[in-house]
Amino acid sequence: MSERSARIKAILSLGIIVGFGAVSTLAAWTGEATATSSISTATVALGVGGTAGTATSASYQMPINGSSLFPGASSASVVVVKNTGSISAPYVFQGKITEAGTTTLGAGLNVVVKTGATVSGSGSSVTCSGGTTLMMKNAGAQFGGASNPRPLTSGSSETLCVQYSLPVNAANALQGASTTLSLAFTSTVGS
Repeated sequence: MSERSARIKAILSLGIIVGFGAVSTLAAWTGEATATSSISTATVALGVGGTAGTATSASYQMPINGSSLFPGASSASVVVVKNTGSISAPYVFQGKITEAGTTTLGAGLNVVVKTGATVSGSGSSVTCSGGTTLMMKNAGAQFGGASNPRPLTSGSSETLCVQYSLPVNAANALQGASTTLSLAFTSTVGS
């Protein structure tokens, strides 16, 4: 083998090595994309108060004059229920009576809860006039279960009128008795 032929083989061998090196440095082209979603949850909340503007608290003392009640007397007040949450949510309410001591004044009361009613009358004869009865408790009975669900869109409110009275045939043993009447409002969405 001649020196020239050895040089040609060496140059050709070098070309093969360089060729392999070039193959390993080839660049690949790519494309990418990302889909993103920001997720947050809603709030379900109710407020109660005397007006839609003040119905932002979770509790409210109804201004019902419950002192000096006597057989045949009645009193009434409004309570506004407001959806302070971020979505439409139905609500239900349930009445509750908490007796003080051994007396049964609460059991002896007639209680009516209405929507669309107005407070009328004066003194010991204040009532909820007009409207639609949503819940009623007669003397001698307990409050029933929760009311039917009432729709309430976010930011809207509903005015309820609450009336209680002591029947004319109330027992003499109820003199000097006291009780607490409350309405519990619950809003639930989802299953």
